[in-house]
Amino acid sequence: MGLDHALGRAALHEVVDLHAFFETWLCGTVENTHAVFSRLENALGEEFTMVSPSGARLQRPDVIGWLRGAHGTKGKQDPFHIAVVEPELLLLRPPLIILRYIEEQAAGSVVTRRRSTAVFEALAEKGMRWLALHETWISPDS
Repeated sequence: MGLDHALGRAALHEVVDLHAFFETWLCGTVENTHAVFSRLENALGEEFTMVSPSGARLQRPDVIGWLRGAHGTKGKQDPFHIAVVEPELLLLRPPLIILRYIEEQAAGSVVTRRRSTAVFEALAEKGMRWLALHETWISPDS
């Protein structure tokens, strides 16, 4: 069992889809409206917490507030792209799913990478809800 399981694939799809949203939001290629931004708000559980790559602990309102204000801040000087690579299903115990992946961000020739571990709750009709995220910087070569 792993990413061949329907819930594993659903969790990976959520990660890829939300990062595609981040890319368009940060580049400003989608409208800065509540309707568009609700994609993020609906994905994060009320109890969502995050540990950033620098070690800062963030709560749901912190993450939402930062991203809300970051619309259109990337891609003006250099093309900006986010990729999700090397996904690993660490735990599949419905309704909980833990997925690890590497997030690569490229702004022109500058590439940053972070190893991310996300905890999800599978919801019958609403897909995946993000409960927690922990990110750690890794070298662009690893």
